[in-house]
Amino acid sequence: MSRALVAGLAVLATAGCATTSRVATLGDLVGTWEGRFALRLANAVATMEINAEGAYRGAVHTEAGERPFSGAIVRLPSGRLRYQGTHGNGIVMLSMGATGPTLRFVPDGGGGGGAFTRVQ
Repeated sequence: MSRALVAGLAVLATAGCATTSRVATLGDLVGTWEGRFALRLANAVATMEINAEGAYRGAVHTEAGERPFSGAIVRLPSGRLRYQGTHGNGIVMLSMGATGPTLRFVPDGGGGGGAFTRVQ
């Protein structure tokens, strides 16, 4: 494949991507979020509440019932976000897309994670 074609594909792939933003305070994340959580045994709809200190509580809604989860998001001096909770540790990314903010939980070591949008 030619370099020009690879470069063109890279531009197309990133053109529609959302921009990642840094939060000024954890209070920027306060509210109700809904989306999906991919766990070892389930990939299902989930909802969660985040408070001003970054603590979160929620539930994954499976056919077998609700599976609660909880944890905390911390803001590092660099502005990056990390989480530690029921389903491990990892990074949190906030991106702004055409439909509003999306919060992504990406576990250390890969596999699983979640993506949530703020409930209006």
